[in-house]
Amino acid sequence: MMKKITQKKSNKKQKRRIIKVICLILAVLITSGGMYLGFGIFKQVEGFSKERLVSDESSVLCTTDGEEWFSVARGGVQKNVSYNDIPQVMIDAVVAAEDSRFFEHNGFDVPRIVKALLGNIAAGGITSGGSTITQQLIKKSYYPDEEQTIERKIGEIILSIEATSQTTKEEVLELYLNKIYFGYGPQTIGLYAASKYYFDKSVQNLTLPEAALLAGTLNSPNRYDPFRNLDLAQERRDKILDLMEMHGYISKEECEATKAIPVENTLKSNPVSTSGQYQAYADKVIREVQETTGYDPYETPMRIYTYIDTDVQKELDSIANGESYDFQDSRIQVGAVIQESTTGRIVGVLSGRDYTPLGTTYAYASKTGARYGQKNQPGSSLKPLIAYAAAFEFLDYSTAHYVHDVPYEYSNGFVPSNWNGRKYNGDISISNALSNSWNAAALQTFSEVITGKDCNGNDVGDGIGIDGATEYLESLGFDMEDEAVDIGYAIGAWRKGVTPESEAGAYAVIANGGTYIEPHTVQKIELLSTGEVIEIDQQYQEDKTQALSEESAYMIRDIMTNYVKSGTGTYRLLNLGYQIGAKTGTSNHSGDKSQVANPKLAGHSKDAWLSAYSPDYTWSVWTGYSGEDQKDGYYIKSNRDTNNISAMIAKFLHQDGVKNSYSSMPSGLVKASCVSGIYPYVSAGDGVPSDRVVSGLFKKGNTPSGSASGASLSNLASFTAQMTDSKLQVNFSEYEPKSMTEDATPTKTYKVGGDSYTLPYLGNINQIYGKVVYKVDITDASGKVVHSQTLSSASGTIDYTLAAGTYTVTGYYAFESGNGTSNKISQTVTVEDTTPASYTRLSVTENSATYQITVPQGTSITASLNGATQSLQANGTITFSELTANTSYNVTFTQTLANGQTVTLGTDTFTTSAPSTPQVDPTVPTTPVQ
Repeated sequence: MMKKITQKKSNKKQKRRIIKVICLILAVLITSGGMYLGFGIFKQVEGFSKERLVSDESSVLCTTDGEEWFSVARGGVQKNVSYNDIPQVMIDAVVAAEDSRFFEHNGFDVPRIVKALLGNIAAGGITSGGSTITQQLIKKSYYPDEEQTIERKIGEIILSIEATSQTTKEEVLELYLNKIYFGYGPQTIGLYAASKYYFDKSVQNLTLPEAALLAGTLNSPNRYDPFRNLDLAQERRDKILDLMEMHGYISKEECEATKAIPVENTLKSNPVSTSGQYQAYADKVIREVQETTGYDPYETPMRIYTYIDTDVQKELDSIANGESYDFQDSRIQVGAVIQESTTGRIVGVLSGRDYTPLGTTYAYASKTGARYGQKNQPGSSLKPLIAYAAAFEFLDYSTAHYVHDVPYEYSNGFVPSNWNGRKYNGDISISNALSNSWNAAALQTFSEVITGKDCNGNDVGDGIGIDGATEYLESLGFDMEDEAVDIGYAIGAWRKGVTPESEAGAYAVIANGGTYIEPHTVQKIELLSTGEVIEIDQQYQEDKTQALSEESAYMIRDIMTNYVKSGTGTYRLLNLGYQIGAKTGTSNHSGDKSQVANPKLAGHSKDAWLSAYSPDYTWSVWTGYSGEDQKDGYYIKSNRDTNNISAMIAKFLHQDGVKNSYSSMPSGLVKASCVSGIYPYVSAGDGVPSDRVVSGLFKKGNTPSGSASGASLSNLASFTAQMTDSKLQVNFSEYEPKSMTEDATPTKTYKVGGDSYTLPYLGNINQIYGKVVYKVDITDASGKVVHSQTLSSASGTIDYTLAAGTYTVTGYYAFESGNGTSNKISQTVTVEDTTPASYTRLSVTENSATYQITVPQGTSITASLNGATQSLQANGTITFSELTANTSYNVTFTQTLANGQTVTLGTDTFTTSAPSTPQVDPTVPTTPVQ
């Protein structure tokens, strides 16, 4: 027994020791925890500042005149309102709903805390804080993202008491209402934003049902947003009205009458589904500020002065939402940018149809890797800049230059075709190449810019290479980060593509005398917290670069404005009399079904462009489909939307005419004429056909030289001429090359990709006088040219009847037009007269006899009488006189032929008459040539 008692005592002592140790440990833990908690709370409250309670206002976008047109908040407008602007009904509703003893406690309401504590104990955790309005303000300002903890709660209480001691109740309520959420999303932050969001009205004009609704959302903003949960919002609003009645703010009658008003009757249309006024332009401004300054207008309050033209932006918004334009289908998208031609200042942005705030834009794209904006392949829309302006700039070509629209073998044997199929035009003017948008000509010209050689192997200048071409495109403002330039870029085969903003910026270079200024929307930024002003536009103007020489810019502008003036179809729509230059473009999906997102797309149009400029504005319009719609098989069926929208923009911008004018022709240019298709340029001399003389603008260092007043022809190897069946037949050796005799426009054959193409070729100076012909001159024995004839073939019959005689027939080559001949070969041809020689006695008198003689050409006839002779070389009469009357005589007639042979024609016998009696014997016959 004693042993058991001793054991029990020992156990009790051991238990006491254990309890002491536990108590000691607990004491240490409590002390340590308290010290830690106290230190944590101290760190939280030591930096209390009244300024920290003030809500940052939204950044404000305004015009250059300072007129505000947009406030920047993440989905809404954050603007602080003063207590005096808040209607009493709103104050009563919030106090009744959130903190009925607000004007009585010191920022910490013990009954509310006790009630919340009992609820938390019953729930086994912190489920509510019993926070006063002051505590909620502190939480929003100091603990916006922290979980509820005892440490945080104690700090919140201490800071609330401190805030109450340093501010008035009115100030606290004002700060609170400017900072708290009133619904789902950031567009409801602050009373000002919420009033706009739900009712589209100013805070001062809030009514009882509206105030009760707003106060009701504060308990659970997401849950009681009427645009998300209308029934719950109605129920909550009515509960707030009951609380207002209970606390004596409204009468029972007012309460019931207000409950009878449906919440939906107080709301405007759901703002979540629509963007704000000028949203597309506002988002461009916000993104531009973020990327160029590093400041975020959502985080850093600022006043942003912009170049928006609200009239222009309204027009673009009207087009985008279908009010002023009827699109060809509901899915087609559109993007457009309008900027001033000489400043780079963007005045209007069309980001897309059904555009949502900070959504995908088809007008521009990020330059810093941010994920927004869709780039698209430009098709032919950049040909003027990439191919021809570059040729003016780097090869010193003239606007009178002829380019080669001949097939070009691209990569892996691929030969791009023109839009009309495998049809090429040979040598053509740059204006023809551009206005008709021939692909092959652009490829060949860009190849010349890069390589310095043309398709015929001729040197045309110093090529700039791929690196030079890339730098050139960068100088025009194009983002080449993910690009790899090759010849195909001339016709739109870019890896990533371009945007309307980048096209507008590049084309403004032409309108602006070659000067590039980066497109931008912002004039300057004023940071509201410090007053610092950042001069954005001033920097852009200072950073402008000369992307093209004044001469090159003037030359490409001259061509573009001229073909718009004289153009038909699309360009006719832009011919408003304001020197507008423009270029269309279309890109196509691959014809290989395995290479497209949907087999339906194969070979069809993908993008449609039209970029244009005037002395005042430059604008670019794109239409096409989103990537998702392309997967569904949507493709461009017509460029109608692009063309019509661009024309609408042109007419709207210039409805009052133009304010500016282009710069005058630079002193480095001269106007001159040259022979078409010949390079280096040659002046036209005498005899050059008018259709081979072209005029244009030339850089002073590359004007026409020499004079094409003659041209060499191949030697004539042989020529024959002979009479056959009384006709003169001639034969030439055939001219080589034979093609020069077949057409006035010489040709050349190109073999590319296994195919052969014979196309007009003007590059041979020996062909400037048109086609080669065969010439024949006939000269008689006296040296007189009696006939000349041109033959189109190497042999033929002369269309001229030669009289009997000997002639010199000369053959040679000549141009159909112009001077110059080949060597000449002459042949002698004798023509025999087939008319028979004859004589007829006309009369006999007592002392004379007269004969009529017919003499064939080339011969002579001699009459002999008693040793006396008379001869004739042509038809005529012979008279023998001083004869004796009544005497018989014999007259012998002899013909001498052309070859000298003689032929006796016959003898005529007659007797003279008796004296004074004339004798005529009419029976004497005519003697023909035997």
